[in-house]
Amino acid sequence: MKEILLVEDDALYSKILSYMLENSGFIVDCASNGMQGMEMADAKKYDLIITDIFMPLASGLDLVSHVRTRCAVDDCKVLVMSIMSSDYYWSESIARGANDYLKKPVKAKDFMQTVKRLLYAAAA
Repeated sequence: MKEILLVEDDALYSKILSYMLENSGFIVDCASNGMQGMEMADAKKYDLIITDIFMPLASGLDLVSHVRTRCAVDDCKVLVMSIMSSDYYWSESIARGANDYLKKPVKAKDFMQTVKRLLYAAAA
């Protein structure tokens, strides 16, 4: 079973996303800020980390950089999600090692397709 770390400071959005992921058969751990996300990523190996950009204590971009210093791209996929549509945040996310970027709010179908593609593309 694939394990996902969801790092999102909006409690309602976190609850909605984790519900969708769990209903699709994934094990989901949640962190409510970037620092907690870093600590959880250090303590356990995840198949996918999904992070917002703007959060308390550390940003999602900081989290991506932190994760990439500790694991290879093939070991853990990273999906960045943000309300920001600026090319800067997309390009900075990718430059720091994110595998994909979605603009919020995201449609449930698009979100789940992206998650499944990231988790299973290498296995296909």
